[in-house]
Amino acid sequence: MFARIFGQETDFQKFMLCFAENLEKVGGKFAAFLRVFDPTKLEGWIQEIKTLEHTCDHNTHQTMNWLEGTFIVNFDREDIHRLAGDLDDIVDFIDAAATRISLYNLTEVLPEIVQLADVLNSACQETAKAVRTISGQKLSRRVLEICKEIKNYEEEGDKIYHQVLASLFKGDKAPLDVIKYKEIIEDIERSLDKCNQTAMNVESIILKYS
Repeated sequence: MFARIFGQETDFQKFMLCFAENLEKVGGKFAAFLRVFDPTKLEGWIQEIKTLEHTCDHNTHQTMNWLEGTFIVNFDREDIHRLAGDLDDIVDFIDAAATRISLYNLTEVLPEIVQLADVLNSACQETAKAVRTISGQKLSRRVLEICKEIKNYEEEGDKIYHQVLASLFKGDKAPLDVIKYKEIIEDIERSLDKCNQTAMNVESIILKYS
């Protein structure tokens, strides 16, 4: 089926599998470091995140170039364009959050931020599963269950996000620290939102072509 849809099945699979691998790695590295936060190891961690972000950017550019130069039969180019863009955004926002943690010279992270990072990691792992599923030989509606899980993680992240905001604005922390933490959790929340948007993109593809 995919050969009929994409024409160049191998290229599409290669791009999607690269996205999936990067998502698994960046989500895992981001959450794992925050669990055992060590400011002395920030530089190495930031570099690892940056490397994955650059790899994702390169893969996105290759995907877009492939779309421009490939005739795709019976498949909407916009579906793939949106999918690639949102996958790239997930990693971009994780990179932004990590960069802020470094730039703001944080000596500790809030427990709620660690919790939010763990939820994001879970969402990234499920998103990677969804992307791998649609890169296979056959489209399966079983991936819709994965998409539901991603939505659940996004909703869980929303709850934590609002709890952290409420806590920050109680006045217990210095105004500058409130601003720093607020910007970090907003980047994490944006990444979670993009995981959910990716799930919606996958659902659209499955419902159209399976």
